[in-house]
Amino acid sequence: MSPESRSTGSKDTGSRHTGSTITEIEMPSLSSLYGCAALGAARSKLRPGSGPRTLPDRTVLAQHPGVSLEEAESYRRLFGGESFDGVHRAALPSVLVHIIGFPVQMALMSDDEFPLPLIGLVHVANEVEHLRPVRVGQPVQILVSAGNLRPHRRGTQVDITVTVLEQGADPKAAAAVGAGGSAETSVLWRSVSTYLSKGAQLGTEVSTEVSTASGAEETGSTAVTRSEDPKSFVPPVKTASWRLGSDAGRAYAAVSGDYNPIHVSQLAAKALGMPAAIVHGMYSAGRMLEGREPEGAGHRWSIRFEAPVTLPGTVAFAAEPQGPKTVRFTGWNPRKARRHFSAELQLP
Repeated sequence: MSPESRSTGSKDTGSRHTGSTITEIEMPSLSSLYGCAALGAARSKLRPGSGPRTLPDRTVLAQHPGVSLEEAESYRRLFGGESFDGVHRAALPSVLVHIIGFPVQMALMSDDEFPLPLIGLVHVANEVEHLRPVRVGQPVQILVSAGNLRPHRRGTQVDITVTVLEQGADPKAAAAVGAGGSAETSVLWRSVSTYLSKGAQLGTEVSTEVSTASGAEETGSTAVTRSEDPKSFVPPVKTASWRLGSDAGRAYAAVSGDYNPIHVSQLAAKALGMPAAIVHGMYSAGRMLEGREPEGAGHRWSIRFEAPVTLPGTVAFAAEPQGPKTVRFTGWNPRKARRHFSAELQLP
């Protein structure tokens, strides 16, 4: 496995992280991972008649030194939020925590044993539990595993679970328990990201249903409901307009390190079947959450991505309170009345 790795032992990891072996790696470079993915893009990982494939039977672990004040301020400038000065804000937003975990996701998904090609994977949904604050400069551990590989009417879907732990916590104990276990006290943040590989078939019966944001489990009020027919979408009352320039993808990439060509190059996006470069899905998540997350954490949120946002473009946005602790978000194309994303935030 690349980058350089070492095993930290094997055990049954329960319902959260399905890999039986925890493999520790150095924090990877996204640029090198995308380079390797591009070199291997011509080699199909799912060929007709190859039979069912399986996911890597391990959880990946990496140590992160913490988000620097400079990195946090770069994120703040991107979304126009409050300063990380310890007075206005000291804890990281959820999407910034996602950003530090994303290279470890990519390391697992670009591994030779991962059954889906990295290039062309579509980010379908995210469900996040932001359990405890993650402070600027706080070192953390990042656990990543893959699960719930399943057929879909348009290809194959997979869930990637990311867990961010306190430094010094036992990663094997944290990986082995589900929600409510004793090791949960060391868990700061957890997400399940769902990806779709279009056209990739597992050779098993294909579901005609649209998967939920968390895959096999749909729990709590943060679970995004199954998408209805896009033609039936009726836009809610708009509360804001986002005007995104052609450089929006590059601006998010400069903060996140995610220079996926589909987001930063018009030519690459067209080669991958898009009419133009598209904004990162997590840019939309970060923008909708800015200024709405509690400093003390304890909240949950979920988002389902539908039509991509091409650049340059305008997104109509609505934030609708659903009682004192829940806000529903919708983003859509105001000209075509086509939904880009639907989401929900549940406050503690």
